[in-house]
Amino acid sequence: MSVTKGLLVRFDALPGKEDDEKEFLDSGRALVEGEPATTEWFAVRLGPYSFGIFDVFPDD
Repeated sequence: MSVTKGLLVRFDALPGKEDDEKEFLDSGRALVEGEPATTEWFAVRLGPYSFGIFDVFPDD
């Protein structure tokens, strides 16, 4: 399967909510595993308050 589309979403947690955001992203993995059209999915911490989700797809 060829990857032709990608999506990067960056966001900042509210002060004091960084751990909540990390837990939210950790729990999102199970949802993504049930999505056959999502080729790869990554949750990343970009800084003390900054997070991101990057995923790729074979089409729109």
